[in-house]
Amino acid sequence: MRIKSFRKIISLSLFFILFLLISNQCSKTQDVVPIEDTTTPIDSTNNVYYGFVLNEVLYDPPSGNAGDANGDGNRDANQDEFVEFVNSSEYSLDISGYKLFDADRLVTNTPNHEFPTNTVLSPGQAVVVFGGGTPNGNFGGSLVFAASSQVLNLTNDEDILTVKNSNDSTLFSFDVTVLSNNPNESYTRFPDLHGEYVQHNSANTGTLFSPGTKADGSSF
Repeated sequence: MRIKSFRKIISLSLFFILFLLISNQCSKTQDVVPIEDTTTPIDSTNNVYYGFVLNEVLYDPPSGNAGDANGDGNRDANQDEFVEFVNSSEYSLDISGYKLFDADRLVTNTPNHEFPTNTVLSPGQAVVVFGGGTPNGNFGGSLVFAASSQVLNLTNDEDILTVKNSNDSTLFSFDVTVLSNNPNESYTRFPDLHGEYVQHNSANTGTLFSPGTKADGSSF
């Protein structure tokens, strides 16, 4: 009787452990959601889509070494351009297949950049897309890419950055035209994530850009 009881206890214990493992796996899978399936409001007029926030744009890198935004040791007017998005939601967001276009590439529906499969943003994490080069640095622990098809090519006058999802639907657009004053620095939200776009140096930072971090260099 004691042996049978002991075996029964062992069997129940193994079943319970297996149940916990399966439950944990399911919860982790559910934590990662396509942006379209969340319930956070859309604010396309303010460049926010389900917690996917356009936070900073550098379309006019400073001259000289100060403009080496991607940290590869070479200042390049196209390669050092960047856009920074942040996941401001409480979920991990799957942005695989999301596409970035400048005005010219939008006409032909050929993206400057497309996020590859399994591009997932954790809550509070940023993703930075540089125009090109070989980005070198920590960038606040953000995901970092160089444009996959061609440089971002955001001209300093009359250009629009358009973001589409994997179904080719437009999520939001950023009009460079209204901010086209050749600033030699980025435009960033101030305060980060929900403020208006201002020139980076005017955000009380003394710096010209901050890819992957808040304007003051701290983590999101």
